[in-house]
Formats: sequence, structure tokens, C-alpha cells
Amino acid sequence: MGLRKIGGHIVFWLLYISFTVAIYYVKEPSFLLHLTYELASLPAKLFIVYFTLYFILPKYLLNKKYGLATMLFLVVLVMAVLLLQLSVSVIVYPIYYSEVAITFVPNNLEKLVSPLLDLIIVSSLAVVIKLLRDRELQERSRLQLEKMNVQNKLQLLKSQLHPHFLFNTLNGLYACTLENPLEASKIVIRLSDLLRFIIYEGDQPLVPLKDELDALENYVELEKIRYGEKMQAKWTVTGEAGNKKIVPLLMLPFVENAFKHGPAKISSNSWVSCDIGIEDRYLVMKLGNSKTGDELPKIRHGIGLNNVQQRLKHNYEGKYELTIDDQPKQFLVFLKIPLKVL
Repeated sequence: MGLRKIGGHIVFWLLYISFTVAIYYVKEPSFLLHLTYELASLPAKLFIVYFTLYFILPKYLLNKKYGLATMLFLVVLVMAVLLLQLSVSVIVYPIYYSEVAITFVPNNLEKLVSPLLDLIIVSSLAVVIKLLRDRELQERSRLQLEKMNVQNKLQLLKSQLHPHFLFNTLNGLYACTLENPLEASKIVIRLSDLLRFIIYEGDQPLVPLKDELDALENYVELEKIRYGEKMQAKWTVTGEAGNKKIVPLLMLPFVENAFKHGPAKISSNSWVSCDIGIEDRYLVMKLGNSKTGDELPKIRHGIGLNNVQQRLKHNYEGKYELTIDDQPKQFLVFLKIPLKVL
């Protein structure tokens, strides 16, 4: 728990104690009595509030197990009442009501209802505040994700499909129009499909897996034309895309970096290998590229990877695997993400 969060909890309890002392003071003007009572009852309130917030709420209420949540809360409520009564009997009664016999179990309805209501009110108030706070954080996270998706789209257009890439592709296209018009038409189609996917589908929350894989394949094929015989590129896909969907443009930054830090840095005998497997409800990408021994891949520190990691976290938190292995002569990426099956 961070210092800011701890500070928020401290402020909550200070405000709550101040408010309840003020209310009781109106009924019976004895400030020290009410302050002592609130401090004595604080352990019981801390127990029920934090047990509810960090166990009952996430494990049962948010999972819609309302019956179990209610039963567990009632058990905790009884325990908290007994704890409160014990604390008050040991601390408050000897100081202010020494003539009253000490009883750990409430012996009349008023003594039972008052602490019950007190505990229910404080725990309910804490739950409401936490739910509102979590909703606010989720909304901020959603807005941040939308912003990152826009930034990712711009970054891809600016970085992955930068003018240098387009320039080389168009040069290759020009050469093909002279030597092999049929191959030139294929280049035009691949480039057009790739640009269309990034511009029109890249900002969608989910896209068909087949479209995502087609875009990756188009990129790889265009890079093959760009680097020619100086590079060996392997592209394999196993499994059926079917009716599965995926968050778009999560893999392209990795593939682009494989070419940027492999063939672009090595004059000859470079290689890039991308093996994608579709296994039931998961996609597994094994990506590797050759590299020079003295190069520090920018993928570790670049905006592209940071962006992708944030998008993975927001979309698949706790459900994906990402491993980056930087070796002297090769750079390897392992990515496993769940797929949406319609």
C-alpha cells in the first residue's frame, strides 16, 4: 500500500471519528467520553471494514456471490460487535461508568442495536467510497487506454510505416513494374491492404484474428522485397483463426523491431523468424532476429514497446505472457495472449 493510499485511509478515519464524536456530543456534551469510546471501538471497526473491503467485496460481492457475502458479513459483524463490546467494557466503562457491571455480551436491545448500526454504517460507507474510487480509477484507465490506442496508431504510422520504409517499398515496386508487372501488382495490393488495416481497423477494440495475421504477413512480405537476398525471413502460422478476435496491432511493433534491429543493422546473412501458433483460445508468437553483438536493442526502451506493454496490461492483465530474451547474437520474443472466441 503506497503512502498516498495510507494517507487517504488515515484521513477517512480522522473524519469519521470527528463526525461521530460531534454527533454524540450534541446528544450528550462530553467530548472526552465520546472520543474515548470511538478510539476504544476503533479496532472492531478496523476489523470489519478491512475484512469487508479486501476479502468479502473482491471475493464474493464483485463475483455476484451475494448469499455467501451476506452470510460471511453477518458472521464478521457478530465478531466485531463482541470485539467492540470487549474494548468498550475494558476501556470506557472503568473510566466513565465504574458503577456499572462490566458485561462482554450486550444485555439489552439498545446496547446491541447501537454498536450493530455503528459497525454497519462505517463498513457500508467504506464500501461505497471504495466502489466509487474504483469506478473512477477504471474510468481513468479507460480514457488512458483510448489515448494510448490513438498514440499507438500515430506511432505505427510514424515509426513502423515511416517514409524510409515506404520509400524502399516504392523503389522495389518501381523495379518490379519494369521486370515483373504481375509481382508489382501483388506489392500494391499488399501495401494497400496493410495501410487500410492500420488506418481503418487499428483503433477498433477487437478485430478478426485473420485480418491481424494478414496484416502481419503483408508487412513481412514487403520487408522481404525491401531487403532482398541479404536476409532470410521465415513466416509460419499454425492453427485456425476461425471466428477468433484479438486486440489489433499488438504484434506488429515486435515484428517491425525484428527487421529494424536485424537486417537493417547487418549487411548480409541476417535472418528474421516469426512462428505464430493458434492453440485453442490462445495465440503464441515466437519471434527472433539476428543482431550484432554490440547493439543494444531500442525495443527495450522505445515508445513502441512501452506502448504495447501498457496495452497488453490494460487488455489482458494477468492473462498474457511476454518474455524478451536479449542474447549476444540474437533477439527473441515470446508472446502468449488469449483470444476472444465468438
